[in-house]
Amino acid sequence: MPDLGRGDTNRVEPEHPHWPLVFMLVVTQLCVGAFVALWLLGFNKAGNELKIAALASLVLAGISLGASTLHLGRPIHAWKALRGLRRSWLSREVLTLSLFAGAAGAFAGMLFFRLQGRDAAGFATALAGLAGITCSARIYIVRARPAWFSGYTAAEFFSTALLLGPAFVHMLDPRVPEAVLLVSVAGGAGQLMVQAGKFLWLSQSEIFELRSSSVLLAGRLRTLFVTRLLILIVAGIVIPMAGASPLLTRSAFAAALGGELLGRYLFFVSVVPKNIAAAFTSSSRRAA
Repeated sequence: MPDLGRGDTNRVEPEHPHWPLVFMLVVTQLCVGAFVALWLLGFNKAGNELKIAALASLVLAGISLGASTLHLGRPIHAWKALRGLRRSWLSREVLTLSLFAGAAGAFAGMLFFRLQGRDAAGFATALAGLAGITCSARIYIVRARPAWFSGYTAAEFFSTALLLGPAFVHMLDPRVPEAVLLVSVAGGAGQLMVQAGKFLWLSQSEIFELRSSSVLLAGRLRTLFVTRLLILIVAGIVIPMAGASPLLTRSAFAAALGGELLGRYLFFVSVVPKNIAAAFTSSSRRAA
């Protein structure tokens, strides 16, 4: 009887990186983390003015608004994506991230001018941002991409926000409470656990696509994957916990940002999609 198993078992190739989406996802998650941190700092009785962080956040809000359309082939027609709100997570992402960017701009302006009502504006910003990350994650949680079809996808996205957002605020204003930096360290530790747990899950699976993703990460993409983990440990955990100088803190943030961009690149290139034949052969669902 002829072998009906997969013919590409030993020829798994990395997928396309989708650089616009790599940038879009990391920037929006950084923005959300930063604005949630700014909102929570508003309840701090010490009362940091955070004017520099507010100005920088205004820039991030604009970048986030522009980047939120990069999922689309023709960004000029982004408004048409809203027609699918009832069924499409992409439409919901466009809406929530647009609301986030608008609310973030208003909140940052209220912070800068110390206007009344900024706590409510901060809450609306945080809510829209967290909803935006959720929608972004749900776009990728699809059965056709088994390595994405798990809670690890959402955990990875939220860990990026937790790592980069507070670190960004702390870098701009080192006078903020130490808890802000500790939250960033928790984000780095959480991301490290997510990456390690996901790799173990992939490597121990008998499903072809999942096992093949681990083969890519341990083989052709090994140097990049190990570098991504080392950046998390050094720039996301060790240096912040060491109470480094402002220059080293800025360098660590830049490295952490680069590490998350690298992580999102690996997210795209290491996924192994199902093919048409997988629906007709049981053996194709098993790793060799």
